[in-house]
Amino acid sequence: MTTHDVRLTAPGLYTAAGTDPGDLWEALVAGKDTRRPVAELAGPWPEFDAAYLVDDPDAATLGVHRRVLRTSEKQARMALYGARLALAGPAEAGPVGGPGWGLYLGLPTVDEELLRFSVLEGLHRAAGSPAEVAALYGREVPPFSGLSHLNSTAAAHISAVFGLTGAMAAYSPFSDAGLTALIDGALSIAEGENEAALIGAVSPKVHPLLFVQYEELGWNGAVPGEGAAFLLAERADGGPDRTDGPRAGAAAPGARLAGYGRAFGAAEEDRAEALAEAVHTALEMAGTDADGIGWVLPDAAWTHTTARAQEAALDRVFAGAAERPAHFTGERATGVLGPAHPLAHTLLALHGLAIGRRLVADGDAAREEPLPAPRALVLACGARGQVGAVVLEGAEK
Repeated sequence: MTTHDVRLTAPGLYTAAGTDPGDLWEALVAGKDTRRPVAELAGPWPEFDAAYLVDDPDAATLGVHRRVLRTSEKQARMALYGARLALAGPAEAGPVGGPGWGLYLGLPTVDEELLRFSVLEGLHRAAGSPAEVAALYGREVPPFSGLSHLNSTAAAHISAVFGLTGAMAAYSPFSDAGLTALIDGALSIAEGENEAALIGAVSPKVHPLLFVQYEELGWNGAVPGEGAAFLLAERADGGPDRTDGPRAGAAAPGARLAGYGRAFGAAEEDRAEALAEAVHTALEMAGTDADGIGWVLPDAAWTHTTARAQEAALDRVFAGAAERPAHFTGERATGVLGPAHPLAHTLLALHGLAIGRRLVADGDAAREEPLPAPRALVLACGARGQVGAVVLEGAEK
């Protein structure tokens, strides 16, 4: 079977730091505090009263009818906005959408509060009277609440707005979902299933019930953030019907997905080994070794288990390297973005590869320095033992 190199470009990033990777890069270098106070979180989130929030996009920003807002959660609207940001450049270069355009999404679980128990009891008591049930629904149940609780609405809205009718898939709910979407979306191009694929991931919205989910999984006090990260995957040669090279609609020149590795369901005691093995697989596929990596972007460690697993895995991978590359996370300007975090790191890596620079931690800010090798390693470490690694490769400088 013929395979094709896959080019990643058209970054669309919506976080508390701004609406593109350059904004995030600058916020990190400046040490900018992008948090906003959130009074209602002071009780359920005892460690802080601020979070990395984004504005809820309105219908004009999204370019949709206002009725769409009634059938979607904030996280679905963040996803639609991220998709719009990513496709703005490609749309200027030619038609977007059609049966050759796929969609691959990493989505969180819905965090909307369920109906109060008193409402459920009232519905039970009124079950014999359709008029009373209708009145109760009118008073207590938000319109389209059933639709807005479905993660699939994010995929449906994006597909409908941009006409993406090729092969597609959605993954949920943990941080590995975004990296899985990236890998599978790129594979759909490499194997000829799609001509182009929009790949993205979105965070949960910050909500008091999010604390309950995080705490049950071993939350370490990391501050949550909201946002979406999207990009476009396409064949590096532009495809058989194009004579002008790849679709050049984005500011960034793009990079190649050179290798990947992943595993699912690793037990806590095996997670470091599984992640190290995934990294070795990605390096081998990319035709390089530990010395060929210029920058490492690990997943945001919102549990102690994740932090320990990633550190142990990186120790194993780079034990024999001449020099361990700098590792860095954008968490200080975005918060923890759930499924969107590894994809936000991917976009940050694409930006660094394009300019030949990397960021390293420097107190409360970050400093730039030359990228010693044109490759970046991005990791994902899901809460249930899912791990992933991708090697991104830019042009030699």
